[in-house]
Amino acid sequence: MMAVVMLVLSVALWRGSQQGARLAAYQADAIHNPAEANAAVYRDQMAELDREFVMGNLNYEELKAARDELSQRLLADVGVESLSDKAAPPATSTSVQWRKPWLSIALLVFVVPVSSMLMYSVLGEPAALDPMALKQGVNASDEVTPEKLTEMATALTRRLQDEPNSMEGWVMLGRVQRARGHFEESAEAYGKALTLSRDDNLSIERAEVLSQKNGGSFAGEPWAIIQRVLTADPLHLNALFLAGSASYAEMNFNTALRYWERAREVVPADSPDAPELDRAIAEARDKMGLPAIPPRAVSAATDASMNVPAAKAAMSASSISGRVTLVKELQGLVAPTDTVFVYATPVAGSRMPVAIVRTTADKLPLDFVLDDSTAMNPSVKLSGMAEVTVRVRISKSGQAVAQVGDYGVSLTPVKPGSKGLNLMVRDTLQATP
Repeated sequence: MMAVVMLVLSVALWRGSQQGARLAAYQADAIHNPAEANAAVYRDQMAELDREFVMGNLNYEELKAARDELSQRLLADVGVESLSDKAAPPATSTSVQWRKPWLSIALLVFVVPVSSMLMYSVLGEPAALDPMALKQGVNASDEVTPEKLTEMATALTRRLQDEPNSMEGWVMLGRVQRARGHFEESAEAYGKALTLSRDDNLSIERAEVLSQKNGGSFAGEPWAIIQRVLTADPLHLNALFLAGSASYAEMNFNTALRYWERAREVVPADSPDAPELDRAIAEARDKMGLPAIPPRAVSAATDASMNVPAAKAAMSASSISGRVTLVKELQGLVAPTDTVFVYATPVAGSRMPVAIVRTTADKLPLDFVLDDSTAMNPSVKLSGMAEVTVRVRISKSGQAVAQVGDYGVSLTPVKPGSKGLNLMVRDTLQATP
């Protein structure tokens, strides 16, 4: 940029010097030959009158009058000068030599860059030339302060008054209010978002906010939200993580370990969450006085080296299989997209499934198999049960908890290893004969 500026200025200086030399020569000639100078002025004025006439500023009569006046003035001037020229010596043409502006250009090329750099060092921002300094400056300017959070919350609140159906806006407001520590307002914002989108991840975030509002306690609504999400989707990672954290906070290390171990089976070994999850499992086991588990990589290698046929035979011996059909009277009432749950629960005690299969009604009649591979919790498996209750539920809402309009059937007791069960879904939840 500096080179381009220097080039432009040098060319301008060079041409200006040439024009100055020509002007000086013209002025010198005018001094020695006044009549020629007056004629040149006359021609310029005549050209100016013609331009005014073309532009419409003068009519024809005004143009003619102005031309006549100029002609009379020229004749008068030339007549006087002619008389003076008779007594004067003959005029000689004066030429002015053009001097090339090398010195001026050299000074310009030297002075302008030096003065520019000196001025920039005083008034500019030299640190901006350093990419690292610039990056640090950007990071510093992006720092979120309490004042910025307050401004964001105010702006979002005003925006949502005009756009109350913006789910993304309510979620953002909930997160901003949570960062400010305003948990009541955060929970309300998440509630508004959930009325617009039944997203389980948002439900889990709201459960976290409600626990923070309650001083870290998950009792009541937070636990109800977690259980509802896990019932609908037993493999929901965020719900499993939070369920383990909630149990750990309540000093229920055994339950926390179950949730985290279930999540560990789902999370890939290369996931960023894997190290933190392994650390949480190790802490829970330590609280319970259990020995440390082998590293994930070693455990995987050990599993791969097992006798696969023997493992499959053992799993088959403890599995439960059968067929689910739909009574003819309900076939027109069940939509193909309705969710079908087939699961086994302990006969007494907890109602948490020990094995579960999930599909849709368009797959009916369905041949199912429940075994340890379909377990919800690795520490509570079907093979460890003496008797279970096998249940089928067809849900329009997609939730395994019974809702109005759901259909189902249950069979109890059933021993692991049972085959050929016939489960026909009726309009009641009574056991089949």
